[in-house]
Amino acid sequence: MRRQPRQQRSLEAASRIEQATLALLQEQGFAALNTNAIAERAGVGIKSLYHLYPNKEAIICRLAMDWLGAVCEAQEAIREQALSWPQTLQMLDEALVALDERFVGYGALWQAMDLIPALHGVEQEHERGQIAFWSERLRHFGCRWPEPELITLVRYFYRTTDVAKQCTKGQGEPGVLMWQLHRRWCEQLIGAAIAEPDPSLVWRFLPGLASG
Repeated sequence: MRRQPRQQRSLEAASRIEQATLALLQEQGFAALNTNAIAERAGVGIKSLYHLYPNKEAIICRLAMDWLGAVCEAQEAIREQALSWPQTLQMLDEALVALDERFVGYGALWQAMDLIPALHGVEQEHERGQIAFWSERLRHFGCRWPEPELITLVRYFYRTTDVAKQCTKGQGEPGVLMWQLHRRWCEQLIGAAIAEPDPSLVWRFLPGLASG
């Protein structure tokens, strides 16, 4: 980003540009995105857009940093307020809905981030932060698993939650039911990990793995 907008008019234009970018990402994907289409959707001149952002990648970078900041804010609220694992999941559900509304289906934004090399290090750092946060939460609620098994569990939880939320979004009643099924599975799986310190005993009683 070339400069931070300071005047109210520039702030409003930047907001329209960012929201237009999110909408077009959702509709067309990153490959079809271009600054002319963004400017037209935002209702600003192309010169005004370039005054604030040198290219579409810069807009994605700004959105990505705002999104990651919002994720961290939501997690701090969870850390401060959630008193149990079920309440943690409930607050996470609410945070995902709020993020989805603010960033118009953040799945498209996340996919675009994968295509911008400058953001790869940011993504990796974000995942490390996610693993650290959720590992600390499970330890807080009593999980005594060895560190390697705990990290594997947390990485699975982190990656599948985002994917399941985005895949079931907009799928009507079947999508709602699939999300609820995933949600209950996560609650039961991690609840078992909190209650049982031996990971092998948890794996043993998972359906389909008992004979493995």
